[in-house]
Amino acid sequence: MSVLLIEAFYGGSHKQLMDLLQEELQEDCVLCTLPAKKWHWKARTAAVYFMQTVPTSTNYRILFASSVLNLAELVALRPDLGKLKKVLYFHENQLAYPVQKCQERDFQYGYNQILSCLVADVVVFNSAFNMESFLTSIGKFMKLIPDHRPKDLEKIIRPKCQVLYFPVRFPDVSRVEAVYCGCYPLCPKALVYPEIFPAEYLYSTPEQLFKRLQNFCKRPDTVRRHLYKGETAGFSWAALGGKFRSLLAAEPREDL
Repeated sequence: MSVLLIEAFYGGSHKQLMDLLQEELQEDCVLCTLPAKKWHWKARTAAVYFMQTVPTSTNYRILFASSVLNLAELVALRPDLGKLKKVLYFHENQLAYPVQKCQERDFQYGYNQILSCLVADVVVFNSAFNMESFLTSIGKFMKLIPDHRPKDLEKIIRPKCQVLYFPVRFPDVSRVEAVYCGCYPLCPKALVYPEIFPAEYLYSTPEQLFKRLQNFCKRPDTVRRHLYKGETAGFSWAALGGKFRSLLAAEPREDL
């Protein structure tokens, strides 16, 4: 078992991805998890739990974890894991995660993710929007520190980063799966949607959305007979599986 999979919030898309990787790797991996509840506490304390529960092994070569885990804390507590190739996967990021007011954003969670990126060897995001919203927010986020602020963290982290979309394989409520099953997508021209859908399926204002829906109600056959003009195959496991396998099959580090 050369791959160590760690998920501090084992539910939803986090669980789906880990289960898929475990199925793909079979006996070549070990999966360590915590239940998907009380997210804030998992983000704060999971590293100490995994320090005690992750089995030791000289066979590990790669550590793959989601960004809920404070990777910096874990590798400090378990130096044997620090020697592995460390891959950090972002399902979402705490620098851009929506809050009602800036004051409501807990500094610790975003700071933990930045620390995790600094110790990771590869940082993977599930969309270009997720990646850019995180990287371009680091400078402003660090200005919350009253004085003696670290500098140029984006420049340090960016070269490690890449986009690898979440693979479509599960019957959940995601828009890509809905389109794959024949639904007509209508999404805001914001966030990750412009990466996924052609311009004709996007709206910019509530007024545009209302007008589109009004037209669909008047002419329902427009939707019923519509053939989607975009591409969904690129989000399938068939298309993405090889990239995940390459990510988890890299050569071991020379200092092992």
